Amino acid sequence: MMDCSISHFKDRRIKSRHAAPCLGVTLRAVGLMSVFKRPTDARCIDINRYGMALESCARFKSGDRVILDFRGKYICQSNIEAIITSCSRSGGVYRYGLTFAYCLSNKSYSREIDNALSRIESLYNSQYQGKTSRAS
Repeated sequence: MMDCSISHFKDRRIKSRHAAPCLGVTLRAVGLMSVFKRPTDARCIDINRYGMALESCARFKSGDRVILDFRGKYICQSNIEAIITSCSRSGGVYRYGLTFAYCLSNKSYSREIDNALSRIESLYNSQYQGKTSRAS
């Protein structure tokens, strides 16, 4: 496996992400090696409808395809395919940047997945806006 390194590229996000520390995420590998890897719980850092950042003890490399399952308050969404675009290691934890596969090509696009991820994004966007307006 390739070692992870910190990406020094300019921020390529299309849209800002929203903090989602209480969103539960389970990730599992796709492909032949998935037979040998068990699903792993991960900690969501932030999310938008195009991608997310998360931390996990499981080791993956950039370019790996994974399947994500989300769970949280008002959220239960499974089988979202994503591609790991960046990774770094801090201590025994890996931090990953993921892009959802449905938005990478017209062939992979799914309105159902887009709607589901938009809904998740809007739930965390509302929470964030509510906290900042109360603090002001």
